Amino acid sequence: MAKKAPALFYGENRFCAGCGHGLFNRILGEVLEEMDIVGDTIICSDIGCNHQFQFWMNVDAIVPPHGKMGAALTAQKRVRPDKYALTICGDGGAYAIGLGETMAAATRNENVTFFVMNNTVYGMTGGQMAPTTMQGQKTASSKTGRNYDDNGASFDVFKTMGNLDIAYLARTSVTNPGNVAKTKKAVRKALEKQRDNKGFSLVEVLVPCPTNWGMTAPDSMKYIDEVVSKNYQLGELIDR
Repeated sequence: MAKKAPALFYGENRFCAGCGHGLFNRILGEVLEEMDIVGDTIICSDIGCNHQFQFWMNVDAIVPPHGKMGAALTAQKRVRPDKYALTICGDGGAYAIGLGETMAAATRNENVTFFVMNNTVYGMTGGQMAPTTMQGQKTASSKTGRNYDDNGASFDVFKTMGNLDIAYLARTSVTNPGNVAKTKKAVRKALEKQRDNKGFSLVEVLVPCPTNWGMTAPDSMKYIDEVVSKNYQLGELIDR
């Protein structure tokens, strides 16, 4: 028998067919209900594909300027330390325009939680090159593929935050039931770190973007397993 959607979903999935954002939101919804913290959660929404959660998840939300989740979450948690402060954001919002705020929250070890969807492109605006676009990857703004001389290195949060004194840093994917289970475990662990006042947590999730990758949904999952996850190591890097 099919498992029912979490009760906090009051509308239909608004994402493109095969998009990983919808898969992640289902996982997060299940965890929030299982931990019985829906009413104690305030999600900070970045501008991007992830922004859609507000229109079908019955949960409190705040919407700061694009990329300012680190600052907004810090203020939110300090004003209401009794609430769970988390963000669902994209790799662009977290690592491009928002990198300064993300790193500032991490270096202060703020007791907040980042869930970053890494689909290696700017999904909402047409599939342009993002910080996480891989070397050689073709996008709407890198027609011949990203190259180091023109575009620099791809951003890897493990390399950037790997030596910081934070509570939790992990990377997962949603390509099969086993990986979905690992993602759910990481989501719960990150929220438990906040519950226990351990400090900053970030879980990066490798998610498919069939629309901008120009692939079918099954092929996009295969692409993550065979290409993306070879560039971006899966697993738990920091667990304090």
